[in-house]
Amino acid sequence: MHIKLPLRPMKEGSHPWNYVNWTHVVRKVRRTQRRIYKLTNEDVLKGKEINRNKVIWLQKRLVNSLEAKLLAVRTVTTENKGHKTAGVDRIKVTTPQDKLDLALNLGLDGTASPIRRVWIPKPGKSEERPLGIPTVKDRAKQALAKMALEPEWEARFEPNSYGFRPGRRTHDAVEAIYICTAVNFPKYVLDADIKKCFDRIDHEALLKKIGTYPEMEEQIRAWLKAGIMEEYANTDTPLPEENPRGTPQGGVISPLLANIALHGLEYYLNEYIKNVLPNDKSTPAQMVKGLGVIRFADDFVIITKQQHVLELLKLETQKWLKNIGLELSEEKTKITKTTEGFDFLGFNFISINLGDRVKMKIGPSKKNQLGLLDKTRNIIQKNKSSSAFMLINQLKPIILGWGNYYKTVESKVVFSRMDYAIYQQLRAWAFRRAPKKSRTEIKAKYFPEGKTYKFYGSEHQDNWTLVGEYKSKKGQKATNYLPKLAWFSTREKHVKIQGRSSPYDGDHVYWAVRQMKHSGYSREVSILLNKQNGKCYYCGQELTILDTFEVDHSIPRSQGGSDKLENKKLLHKACHVQKTASDRQKYIDLPKLKIVTE
Repeated sequence: MHIKLPLRPMKEGSHPWNYVNWTHVVRKVRRTQRRIYKLTNEDVLKGKEINRNKVIWLQKRLVNSLEAKLLAVRTVTTENKGHKTAGVDRIKVTTPQDKLDLALNLGLDGTASPIRRVWIPKPGKSEERPLGIPTVKDRAKQALAKMALEPEWEARFEPNSYGFRPGRRTHDAVEAIYICTAVNFPKYVLDADIKKCFDRIDHEALLKKIGTYPEMEEQIRAWLKAGIMEEYANTDTPLPEENPRGTPQGGVISPLLANIALHGLEYYLNEYIKNVLPNDKSTPAQMVKGLGVIRFADDFVIITKQQHVLELLKLETQKWLKNIGLELSEEKTKITKTTEGFDFLGFNFISINLGDRVKMKIGPSKKNQLGLLDKTRNIIQKNKSSSAFMLINQLKPIILGWGNYYKTVESKVVFSRMDYAIYQQLRAWAFRRAPKKSRTEIKAKYFPEGKTYKFYGSEHQDNWTLVGEYKSKKGQKATNYLPKLAWFSTREKHVKIQGRSSPYDGDHVYWAVRQMKHSGYSREVSILLNKQNGKCYYCGQELTILDTFEVDHSIPRSQGGSDKLENKKLLHKACHVQKTASDRQKYIDLPKLKIVTE
């Protein structure tokens, strides 16, 4: 059967995969996804039963389209971070021909290979957690299924669900808690923890909840039931038994399935208060207004004005979770008053009584403060003999990431305290390096005086900033410095996403503005987005929340290009790959036939 690929004009002898017209592909997929979202959303807003026949027809059309298959393969073989990681079959899809073959033969066939399990450390803990790695083929099928299911469920998900959803982030959940608790009186909070959430979800209950068409259901069942292997498969390795319950973490579709499993708790508790708790001093309407159910993946908090109501809601939550095979952890689930404070998603929330009013204060949690110091200490310990330049290169991303995460809350005092603690670590590192030199000499070398540093558009003078220098073999010099957390502006307040808004809703103006101001991207990316009017420098198409994009050097660093913003452009990741391949051809050293890469 002859298949016509959507291609750009290509050079003779080139491979078709390298000339796929991705602009056409993405536009066609997004158009169908918007139709799925719109059709579902209209029925949800009207409180009607969803027109399953029309939604399923669109989903089938999308799954069977060549464009969706091409995009699914590009996602898992080019854009995703683990695109070079193999599953149990040891197969990696890296060549253009392999990618094209996979796309042309892709489809939901109701089968799944076993999952390769690896163990990775939990953030800030000595424990490890399992990570499931499906085969590349299964990852591509999961990406294809996710394209069809996600728009439908984005229209159905509750407004206060924020984890692993496009266009939503941790800070939206934090702002939702602030809005719910920023009242003139303290409230009570149920800080809930689900016991081994991803390992215990009931398969049949989840499939019934998804309620999709037979082919999709059989495919999801195959992924859920796929056995787990600790190593690669070979002729001597027996096939593992079927997985009885749970959704292994690591699959492309796993976060969506987990969100579907936990969907409905907010709606359920609101209905419970309206219909079951009328005999209270507050009317049901006031109680519903004062109720907050904020969820980020499997972590959630329930907030109410009355403690006894919260006790009843805890019991109802346990009943609701039981229907999908889950339960609350009694050891980790607790009820606290906001005046006592509680931690959620790395933030500490506490109500402070100021006499005439109650103020909700949000800042970095003590646990995450200690976690940062542990990270910096470990890096410094491992780099006792490294140059200051190399040490700064390792510490800088961690400092910037931590500062960007907490800059939208009240962190000024904490930032200053953390700067001093990190400085003490660096000071000990510097003095240990040259015990025979005077401290004045060491200080002048590593912490020079009278320097002015530019950071995020503002200038800062500091006499205790670590500075490093590097000299290349060609004699070129480079200097870097370790920024201070106190240099971050803590006046940038995050604006919570509007209610049930989704990138699939077609509101391009809202999402373009939001992406530039409240997306959580680095300052560099935000500046480039504004500079390029939200468009890819390579293909000229929009850079949306649903896209993966990267910063590229117009003139490669290997060819003398600078690392300044003037030499940087923002590109779709796929465009970046194409541009890099083009650069390799452009900068070939013909006499030596040596390819110079970025």
